[in-house]
Amino acid sequence: PSVKGVEQREWVWVATVAGLLVVASTVPYLAGYLAQVPDLRFSGALLDRSDYHSHLAKMWQGYRGQWRYRLLFTPEEHRGVYLQTFYVALGHLARLLGWRLPLTYQVARVVCSFLMLLTVYRFIALFVTPVLTRRVAFLLATAASGLGWFTEVVAPTPPSGVSPMDFWLLDGFTYLAMLTSPHFCAAIGLLLAIFLLVVRCPEGPSLVEGTGALLASLALGLIHPYMLLLADLLPVLYWVVDGVCTRRVAWRGLATAVAMGMAQLFLIFYDLWVFRTQQVFAGWSVQNVTLSPPPPIYLLGYGLLLVLAIVGGVAQTRRQGARVLNFPLLWIGLVMVLVYLPWNLQRRFLEGVQVPLGLLAGKGLVEGLFPRSRRQGQARWRWGAQVVVLAMVAMSNLYLTAGLTVAAVARAPVLFWPVELVTGVDWLGAHTSWEETVLAGFETGNLISGRIGHRVVLGHWMETVNCEAKQDAVAHFFATSTSDEERLALLRKWKVAWVFHGPGERSLGDFDPATVSWLTPAWRAEETAVYQVTLERR
Repeated sequence: PSVKGVEQREWVWVATVAGLLVVASTVPYLAGYLAQVPDLRFSGALLDRSDYHSHLAKMWQGYRGQWRYRLLFTPEEHRGVYLQTFYVALGHLARLLGWRLPLTYQVARVVCSFLMLLTVYRFIALFVTPVLTRRVAFLLATAASGLGWFTEVVAPTPPSGVSPMDFWLLDGFTYLAMLTSPHFCAAIGLLLAIFLLVVRCPEGPSLVEGTGALLASLALGLIHPYMLLLADLLPVLYWVVDGVCTRRVAWRGLATAVAMGMAQLFLIFYDLWVFRTQQVFAGWSVQNVTLSPPPPIYLLGYGLLLVLAIVGGVAQTRRQGARVLNFPLLWIGLVMVLVYLPWNLQRRFLEGVQVPLGLLAGKGLVEGLFPRSRRQGQARWRWGAQVVVLAMVAMSNLYLTAGLTVAAVARAPVLFWPVELVTGVDWLGAHTSWEETVLAGFETGNLISGRIGHRVVLGHWMETVNCEAKQDAVAHFFATSTSDEERLALLRKWKVAWVFHGPGERSLGDFDPATVSWLTPAWRAEETAVYQVTLERR
C-alpha cells in the first residue's frame, strides 16, 4: 500500500464530486415529490418499492420504541428478535428528532452515501499515488456502470429474459446503492473502513487500528452478517500472499483477524439460532434467495470497467510488479469464487467490488491506455480520450437517472399511489392497532406495512412466509367462485381483523365484501373500502 496520504486540496475535490453524485441520485426523488397532484402521491421509491416499504416497516418498530424486530408482512404469531438493527435504530432516531420516516430514510441515504464516497477515495489512495489516477479511479469506482444502455438499444431484453444488471443489481454497483438503500452504503463504507484499518501498515494494524477494525466489523455484522466472511478472509489471504512474497509473517495482522473472528462469534451464532430455530424467520430465510446470473450477464454488466481493470493489472505488473495491488486483485478473485458457491446469497458478495475494479480500471485508463506525455498536443488528446471513456462507462447510470426523473415527472403509475388508496391506509393507521392483521392484495399489503407499520397477511416476496401460497390464497379469497365457508376459514386461520378492498383487490376477483354480514364497512370512498371482520355474528 502507498504511504502517501490525501492532501487537503484532494479532499476538497472529493467532497465536491461526492456531493454532485449524491445530488444526482436525489434528483429523481425530488422530481417525484414535486410531481404530486391532489389525486396521486409519490411512493418514495424508484427501483424497488417493495423493499423500500420493507425498510420503512422496520423503522416503524423503532419509532414505536421497540428494538426487537418482527416480520410485519406475515400473519403468523412470533416473538421479535434482534435483527435489522440499522433500520430499527433509524426509527428510534426519527422519533427522537420528530421526523417522518420517509424523510429520515432519505437523509440517511444521503449521509451514508456521502460518507461511503469519502471512504472509497481514501481506500483508493492507499494503493494509488498519482492524484490524477486516484481521481479517475474514484470516478470509475463510483459513477461507472456497464453496457446495459448499449445492449438495450441494440437488442432489447425480451419479456422472459434477464435485463442488464447495471439497471437492477444493487449489490454490484456503487451508484445503484446510493440511489436506493442507505444500509448498502453503510455496509460498503464499513467494509472499506475495516480494510483501511487492517492493511494500511505492512506489519499489520496497531492496537488502536485493530480495535477500530473490530468495532467496525461488529457494526457491519449488524447490517449484513454474511459480509463478515469477506471482511475476515480477505485480509488473511492478503497477509498470507504478502508473507510468501516477502518471507515475513504479519503477526499483528493475523492476531487482529483472530480477534475479529472471536468477537463476531456471538453475532454469527445468534443469527444461526434465529434462522434455524425460529419458524417464521426460518421461512423468511428459505425465501431469501439471491443467486448469481450467468457469467455473460456479469461480463456485459461490468463491460468496459472490466476491460480497463484487466489493462490496469497488466500495466502495473509490467511497471512495478503486481504486489502493490495484491489486495484489490485478491478481493476481485475472492468474489469471483464466492458468487458461484452453492448457497442462496451468491450475489450479495458483490457489495463493494466495484471499488477494486474501479481502482484497477483507473490505472488501466490513465497509466495503461493513455500514459502521461510531455507533448502538449498529445496531452490534450489524452485528456479528451479519458473524458470520452469516462462518459461511456457512466452512460447506464446517466440513462437510469434521466429515465427515472422523466418517469417521476410523467407520474408513471409504478412510482405513484392513488390518493384514495393512501387515504384508506392512513385511516387504518389512525383507527386500528398495528397488531391487528389486515387482509389485502400484495401491493396494498406492502404499502400498509410500510406506510403505517401494521401487520398484513401478504406484502413482501421474502418477508411473507410461504409467499406464493398466500398469494394464491388471497386471490382465492376475492374470487367469486369461493364459498363463504372457505373465506371464513382463511380469516380464522390468519386471525384477520380488517379487510382492505381497493383497486388491487378488485383485480383479483369480483367478490364484494359489502354483501356478507361478517364484514362491516368502516371506511369507504369511491373505489376503496375498509371492512372490519366480525366473526361473532356468524
